Amino acid sequence: MYQTHLKDITDIEQDFFEIDKKKKVARIVLDFEKPSDIFDTNYVSKIPVLSDDFLDWIDSAFRIIPKKYKIKLDICFDDMEGFDAAGLEKIFAKNMLLEHRSKVSARKRERNLAWSLIGLGMLLLFSTIFLNLFWQEESIRHEIILYVLDIASTVTFWE
Repeated sequence: MYQTHLKDITDIEQDFFEIDKKKKVARIVLDFEKPSDIFDTNYVSKIPVLSDDFLDWIDSAFRIIPKKYKIKLDICFDDMEGFDAAGLEKIFAKNMLLEHRSKVSARKRERNLAWSLIGLGMLLLFSTIFLNLFWQEESIRHEIILYVLDIASTVTFWE
């Protein structure tokens, strides 16, 4: 049975990929049969859109190689289907810009949602405080409403 040692785990990526330790470059080759294999054929667009599977492959390449290395990513095709290398590089670059813009937009939406939840949590917290100050009558309804407002403010604020 194979025993794993810490030194085996430390440089495990060298067992899979060409890594130049002096230049700090890892070379990863993705090999496909044809360019249409990396495009999402469901999009009808001026420039072909890269498929989610292909983008996942690229994301995986950047995750499995330690950050101390630069990555030299080579994408090879057995049949170019009439594309030239420069044309494919342009398509790839534009798709990377589109992907970046999409991620920035998603982060902005998440940030806006977070600030909205914080604001709503603060509003509910202040509502709880004011309700407790001005509603002095002790009743079960008073306790239930304060309890629900307390939970709602805590959940929305920390969410």
